[in-house]
Amino acid sequence: MTVTDTVGKPFAWSYSRLKAFETCPRQFHEVTELKNWPEEKSEMQSYGDAVHAALANALRTGKPLPLAYSPYQHWVDKVARTPGELLVESECKWAITKEFKPTTFFSKTAWMRTVADAIKVDLSEPATAMVVDWKTGKSRNVDPVQLTMMALMSFIQFPQLLRVQAYFIWLTEDEKTVQTIDKNECADHWAAILPRVARLKKGLETEHFPPLPNFLCKRYCPVRTCEYWGK
Repeated sequence: MTVTDTVGKPFAWSYSRLKAFETCPRQFHEVTELKNWPEEKSEMQSYGDAVHAALANALRTGKPLPLAYSPYQHWVDKVARTPGELLVESECKWAITKEFKPTTFFSKTAWMRTVADAIKVDLSEPATAMVVDWKTGKSRNVDPVQLTMMALMSFIQFPQLLRVQAYFIWLTEDEKTVQTIDKNECADHWAAILPRVARLKKGLETEHFPPLPNFLCKRYCPVRTCEYWGK
């Protein structure tokens, strides 16, 4: 039997989908799948969109960031001076099939999708890549699996790679989180991730989405019909 989501598409996952399910299956089903509780874009999200657009433009054009974002210029410079071919935003939207083969991002055969903000790919010996995800939020409680996924996807898109360094750049904190993965470590990382994906798939198969009370219930969850909302 082919597992499908709420709109009849074959099962596919991304970091955001996996994380939403793990945070609270009930919220995942109501918000991500059924879209029963649309949320307005927050001021922080709008700021993040503006920052990402400015950083992408600076990388593409080589022009300095606008004055409002100048504290982040040294991170742009770090990416720019890293050896390799530069890929930005839409060029870093990748997908693979369940057979671990590259496919187009919106393909019906897409099984896993990742999106990075910038990548530098250097295929000279030894072939390496730098993958970057800009963050305007807080670094506390960071989940490194998103970095792992971006690195694993890079190895599939560029089979010549021997090492990938994946970065979260915490812009407002002026800090970074780095994960370095060598090609011979990929199997171990897949072994750690796939059970998490299997739990998401099983939840969709069985339509089992129990609430998972957590710190988001009191102020941040939009699902007002949940018995834990506001508590």
